Amino acid sequence: MTNFEQDRDLLIRLWRMWAKRAAELSDEQWTADTRLPGWNVRDVYVHVTPDVMIAMLDAPLGDGDAKITSAAEMLRVFNADPATAKPMHEQLAEIVRQMAADVDREVIVQRFDTELPEAFEGLTGLSRASVIAHPILESVSLGAFLDMAILESTVHWLDVIAAVGGPEPESMALERAREVLAAVPDTLAFVEAATGRSRAAVLPVMR
Repeated sequence: MTNFEQDRDLLIRLWRMWAKRAAELSDEQWTADTRLPGWNVRDVYVHVTPDVMIAMLDAPLGDGDAKITSAAEMLRVFNADPATAKPMHEQLAEIVRQMAADVDREVIVQRFDTELPEAFEGLTGLSRASVIAHPILESVSLGAFLDMAILESTVHWLDVIAAVGGPEPESMALERAREVLAAVPDTLAFVEAATGRSRAAVLPVMR
């Protein structure tokens, strides 16, 4: 079981890895296409930039129990209806492209390298059970929120390095991402498919 401090430290290391690579890229690499259709490297950076995360963590904590308590549950909600999920993802991609056109790379580097770490370092007395407000899901546990952030920063980092190269994410980040993704599908269906006993389409669970 992880704790808030471990999550925080892992995320800080991940974000600073993003910052370092962004600062190294040439202008051509910064706008290189990625394996995500319609997204270049800059778009992915803008998508993962922690602006929304910082704002949510700055908001007052909620009382009682969170409505969503795991990152796997968050992914199930976002991908429950493929007919709804696809337009939502396309809309998000367009919003990201519009934002990316106006964002300076030095600003993005600063956010990854300084703003998120400072925001996290200012948080005290929290646990993974702490409740934070969510604009779509009403409320989520801090643990679920951080697991999702680790997953997003790890998966999209793989998209970046597939396009322009860079170091692999550390093993802890990959292991945490695997744990979340494996928990999304129905447990029995996943075990049957993973052991070759079923051809049920249980993957992908995140797009």
